[in-house]
Amino acid sequence: MKIVIVGSGSIGLLVTFYLASHQHAIVLATNRKDQVDVIKEKGVHVVRHNQTARMNVSVSTFSDMKWDETIDLLIVAVKSYQVTSVLKKVHSAKVKSILFLQNGMGHTEIFSKLAIPELAVGVIEHGALRKNDYTVHHTGVGRVRWSYVRESSGVVNEILKGIIDPNFPVKQEQDWFSMLEGKLVVNACINPITALLQVENGELVKSEHYLSMMKLVFNEVISVVGCTNDAEMWKYVCHVCEKTANNRSSMFVDIVNNRKTEIDSIVGYLIRRARDQKKFMPILTFLYEGIRAKEIEQWGDCS
Repeated sequence: MKIVIVGSGSIGLLVTFYLASHQHAIVLATNRKDQVDVIKEKGVHVVRHNQTARMNVSVSTFSDMKWDETIDLLIVAVKSYQVTSVLKKVHSAKVKSILFLQNGMGHTEIFSKLAIPELAVGVIEHGALRKNDYTVHHTGVGRVRWSYVRESSGVVNEILKGIIDPNFPVKQEQDWFSMLEGKLVVNACINPITALLQVENGELVKSEHYLSMMKLVFNEVISVVGCTNDAEMWKYVCHVCEKTANNRSSMFVDIVNNRKTEIDSIVGYLIRRARDQKKFMPILTFLYEGIRAKEIEQWGDCS
């Protein structure tokens, strides 16, 4: 099977390494020629428990990929705001299945327009930090949870069920929408606050004032998505803060590194859903505008 992974950030490198380590033939597509050159020379490295493992993989720039060939599985591991441009590039390819690995749910709004036979989505619960163009630090073992949006020939299941590794557990879920919503609640409560305040995740539960701020955000998010057990969900959000206490959220890292964030796919998506429900979300709107102001301050309004 031909598996193409588009995106060479922390998640793209992590997934590439573990799929390649299970004898899958991977082609990693990245934007930059210099990254292609260094991965060809050094392979993809994963640092885990102070030890480094290496896998050799095929790598190409995104623009040099041969998109006229059949691709059994396309794994899209780019930022949510890059998904549309990736799909425009590969529209002529014979893609049998796609697995999307994005934060938020903004990308789900285009699913109905895709003619790909098999679509799946995934949630990455591992801790991963890219150290350089070819090395990712696997900072915490979690799970890859995934689910079909629509199933055809079962390509995604065939590939993922073969990954049996205590360092990279994979679990199939039945309800893709609920799975993504659960991650969305966590991302919406943690990412924008930590990015604006520039604090690590654990600070949100250490400080009474930060905790109160997060609870206000949580209440608005739940009013949009609904929840059968608010108390358990709130406990889970706090648990994630505690478990990742020393981590910086992806949005915090993006702001620090002068990169565009996924605010639109997380908070913007919630605001759009609230608008459909004829609800106004003042706190979520405040967070959205605050992050957008940070982005514009750093590199202008390119929305």
